[in-house]
Amino acid sequence: MPHTRSKLRRVALTTTAVAAAASIGVLTAPTASADPAAQLPTAAASILDVATQALLENLPQASNGSIDLPSIFSLLPGTPNTPGAPRTEQAPGTTAPAGRQTTCQSVVHIGDSTSVGIDGANISTAADRLTPQYQSVGVKKVVLDALGGRSIVEKVNGEPNAVDAITAKQAEGNRGCWVISMGVNDAANIAVGSSVGADERIDRVMAKLTGQQVLWPTVMTGNPSNAAYASKNMVAFNDALKRAAARYPNLQVYDFAKDAQPGWYSDGIHYSEAGLVARNKLFAAALAAAFPK
Repeated sequence: MPHTRSKLRRVALTTTAVAAAASIGVLTAPTASADPAAQLPTAAASILDVATQALLENLPQASNGSIDLPSIFSLLPGTPNTPGAPRTEQAPGTTAPAGRQTTCQSVVHIGDSTSVGIDGANISTAADRLTPQYQSVGVKKVVLDALGGRSIVEKVNGEPNAVDAITAKQAEGNRGCWVISMGVNDAANIAVGSSVGADERIDRVMAKLTGQQVLWPTVMTGNPSNAAYASKNMVAFNDALKRAAARYPNLQVYDFAKDAQPGWYSDGIHYSEAGLVARNKLFAAALAAAFPK
């Protein structure tokens, strides 16, 4: 929560391994619309198709039954397929090659408390943790830096914010692909009066990552008790990400907010184990879609 969040243990994990030759069963992830009758976006979207519907069938179903709705698992319309390349469009329902792999050999995942525990004992099945999931799409080195209460600008008890974390990881020699799983606390801080808006926050991150491939998933919450974390504030931050995609050719935005299910949250902000498992799989699939071989 802005200014009152308790500090959680910082997680910084580096794993290097040969990528497993496992396939990831992703294509039709469920939509998160609260209104099942709501019209799906008609703008073009990149849709993932892998060998089977296995992941969809195994994702935890939401209580509203929206898992049965058409998928909009996608990169946001208008984001480039490759840095510097012309922006291309692909109609919903168009499928990509099965078992897609990424060109990313090294991935640094920068996150807040929603990323704490995603590569450890919080997920009981080792194969569902973050590192194995990124490895399943071809990544060989995974660096996770997640901290409770983290935002892009503000600091909690002097702990590094996201920009600090990126700077530190770069100083350690990390280059390549970055997953920026940030924005939940930023949206809340903006909602309670921060003078630093979403566009500037995103610009501060992207200024550190010039020439490097960046995947930035959109953010969403469930039904949190703290109004600062209301979903409307997440939507406002996501709108800023959409604007940023037009400014930065190296930025790909995965619209995770469209796929997140109400039943994946434990407290309206953080994820249950089932939610973490689903998110890890979707992030890995999105990485392969954003920067494919």
